[in-house]
Amino acid sequence: RIDLRLQGGWHLLRADLGIDDACRNAGGLQFQVWGDNRLLYDSGLVKAPGVVKPELDIRGLSTLSLRTLGAQGSQPAQVCANWANAVLIGQEGDSASIVAP
Repeated sequence: RIDLRLQGGWHLLRADLGIDDACRNAGGLQFQVWGDNRLLYDSGLVKAPGVVKPELDIRGLSTLSLRTLGAQGSQPAQVCANWANAVLIGQEGDSASIVAP
């Protein structure tokens, strides 16, 4: 789980979400994105080699939480999540910072 505090005019989150090739036989898991304590996206169960590519409207949000959960399969402790090419799109001067747990 990674929690972010957003400042400025961010408007879009894009990412390529899937299971790392090194862990492809371990099982699957679920990706979620929360904004201001509301569920914005739930991938359902993703298994390798599947990839999901959410494109989420994040206008007006002050927090984002990127989560992986529900690891399943023959080796759930060894399922490796990839949040590849994750990018926040906004305006010059926007900022995002990680919120300490």
